[in-house]
Amino acid sequence: RGRLETLLSSARSGLAAQESARTEARVHATRGEACMASHDYRGAIVSYEAAVALDVNAAVLTSSYRSGVESARAALTASLEAAHAKLAEGESAVAGKDWETGIACFGAGLSLDGMDDEELRSSLRASLESAEASKAARDEAREAAEGHVAEGRRRLSLREYGEAIAALEAGLSLDSQCDDLRGRLETLLSSARSGLAAQ
Repeated sequence: RGRLETLLSSARSGLAAQESARTEARVHATRGEACMASHDYRGAIVSYEAAVALDVNAAVLTSSYRSGVESARAALTASLEAAHAKLAEGESAVAGKDWETGIACFGAGLSLDGMDDEELRSSLRASLESAEASKAARDEAREAAEGHVAEGRRRLSLREYGEAIAALEAGLSLDSQCDDLRGRLETLLSSARSGLAAQ
């Protein structure tokens, strides 16, 4: 009878420990699910791993927690790979002075769900700010160059060739990054030089 009572007591203790572990594991798994829903993949990994670490004495439960860990890791990896791809794509666009595409890529990389790598986020942010500044400088140069086109035309119509040449050369010195604008400036400059030579 004493041995039976000892065994019964052990069984009850084991059952209580198992139930406690299962309850705690459910809490971790629920937290993992919430983290996945909010795209906090690192938080999900931590929560699911905590559930796996508990002795729930149920292979099906442990397997589902392991599956949660694998899903969270896969989602985190996919998010980081996508962000790196957006950074590379944006850098390639910026190298070709395609500021709009660069800005779009860097912004897309920053807005990816679950992308929590601070160093990568910092690189994307810095690249975005640089591309926006370069685009603004280009737009200002284009606006100023358009002003020089207008001034060159006005001076040409007045047969003020020297002043037209000065205005058009000033327009050409700007980094407008626009072949059409550069072509118009060069055509007007040629006309102004011809007019000056004919005087």
